[in-house]
Amino acid sequence: MTPPSKSQAKAEAKRAFLIEQATACLAEKGYANVSLRDIAKESGVSLGILHYYFASKEDLLLAVIASYKERLIDELEREVVTAPLDSWLPALVTVLGRSLQEDRKLHRLWYDLQAQALYTPVFLEQVHRIRARLHDLIVRMLRRLQTERQAPLAMDENAASSIVYSLIDGMILQSLLDEDKPAAEALALFQFAVQHFLASLFTLDQK
Repeated sequence: MTPPSKSQAKAEAKRAFLIEQATACLAEKGYANVSLRDIAKESGVSLGILHYYFASKEDLLLAVIASYKERLIDELEREVVTAPLDSWLPALVTVLGRSLQEDRKLHRLWYDLQAQALYTPVFLEQVHRIRARLHDLIVRMLRRLQTERQAPLAMDENAASSIVYSLIDGMILQSLLDEDKPAAEALALFQFAVQHFLASLFTLDQK
């Protein structure tokens, strides 16, 4: 693979910097309350420079969300899906807990994007893509558990994946809505719910 030229590397670094600045701005104020001019000012660049890298505010938001979700998916892949099976659930709780602490505002931005996706097709496409990747991780985890337990799922794996995804998604949303409650409380409830769901998910566990 040919390494990028100095000009390409410089452009990629500049784009990454702008995404970082936009992430902080959008996460703090929300999509509807920020303009490209605001982001350009926060980044210390001209509006023309920002437009050179991003055609619109929508394009920039998609880049911000993609960057944040890519990092989270990498963490889930590394620390949960491919981790030892005897510690996958505590590992999942650890990753989600860290994310709720460090990326709380970015999670709010993700829900903001999903709300906007109900009316904006380009956002809907990105939401579907990210959710599909997360569902794929869950399915892979369920297949590993099936192999370990030597028992088939008691339901279609896509249905099981949807329920697990809903548990995770609901826990995160509830934690964001309950600002006065510690994230640890939501995480403990989530772990309890997942353990009980898994106990009914495998046919051998039903005997």
